[in-house]
Amino acid sequence: MGTDFATYLQNLQTFLSLPRETVPQLTASETRKALQWAGQALGLEFTEVEGVAPTFLLLPAAGGVPTMVLFASWHAEALPVQPAAVEGGERLALATALAGLGREAGSASNGGAPASIVVVPGTTQGSLVLADTLREHRARLRAPVAFWPRITPRAPRRRRIFLGSRGRVVLGIWETGVNAYRLRDRMVEELRADAYGPRPLDFELLRKVAQNRDAMDFLEETLEEPEPGAGEDALKEALFAPRGQVVLPQVKHPDRPQAWLILEITENAEPAELLERARRHAGGGRIEMAEGFPWDRISIHHPSAQAGIKFSKEVSEGAEIWPSAPWVTASGIFTRALGTPLAEWGIPIDASVAVRFPKPEQFEKLAAEAAGLIRHAKEKTSPERRRTSRYES
Repeated sequence: MGTDFATYLQNLQTFLSLPRETVPQLTASETRKALQWAGQALGLEFTEVEGVAPTFLLLPAAGGVPTMVLFASWHAEALPVQPAAVEGGERLALATALAGLGREAGSASNGGAPASIVVVPGTTQGSLVLADTLREHRARLRAPVAFWPRITPRAPRRRRIFLGSRGRVVLGIWETGVNAYRLRDRMVEELRADAYGPRPLDFELLRKVAQNRDAMDFLEETLEEPEPGAGEDALKEALFAPRGQVVLPQVKHPDRPQAWLILEITENAEPAELLERARRHAGGGRIEMAEGFPWDRISIHHPSAQAGIKFSKEVSEGAEIWPSAPWVTASGIFTRALGTPLAEWGIPIDASVAVRFPKPEQFEKLAAEAAGLIRHAKEKTSPERRRTSRYES
């Protein structure tokens, strides 16, 4: 339980050094070995959800209740992640989280309270499998907070706290008689008409973020096609407006979809309902859902948000609070399956650090920040803190 950062790096280095193009079977095998070792070091039970690309869980012993859930991936993402995270830094983020948890679990001051860890093949795909996994293991994954530590390419003056995330629905269209472009336009138009849009607190946050030139430059980097307009209008469009895209396969096959409809959805849109709506608009033609990431919100008073805000004052000039992340995350899946949203935390990395071969002193710096985040999260969810919060409210 008292394993230090250097020992974690030594035992996880083979896993970290795997290149992006490694065949999935080898990557999964090395991930299995690394997590089995980490499970023993942390006193957590290793569980594998088998599949072509397996999901791995580290869980408290039977009957144990976790203080938090950590989320990570074991393979490179299928979609671009810059500037939200460093390309290919997913395994380093996982190793950093494990080492940070090891430091906090070995601290006598917190009693070694356990956490649960969910490690998926990729965080931007596999939403349906993730939802089933969380529901199946709900009793040992329910916790007051859930965090997704990420390795980010630079440290902003103020750390970014996102109070939610966008959602995404991917529909496969088999019916050749369906005009995918007309279906996209109709679905986006209906989503825009049904959207709730920003709430009163959102407008205040939009105003503050829009006045920050660095934040607006960051937003522009996240968008493939920056929205017209400037300031608050552009920010509101990027965070709250629905979008649609049609992707046609290069080679068509009768046993595969003739087109893919990708929808970035709004707050009150549910993936299952959108699937049924698309089928109605298509006249009953075959349409299936490949991905369903619900849109999600995190209250600014939630322990995860409060832990991030407090910790940001230790590692930067404070928090830069956004109404929502401008990208899709699994937060909505966590909220619906576990009742706890998933909060992001970016750990910045120096340009000199090789994500596959970090030096011990570099890894220690990253893991120490992960440990600090975990410490603050535990403080916000301790029984004493929860009793105090009720009295204060």
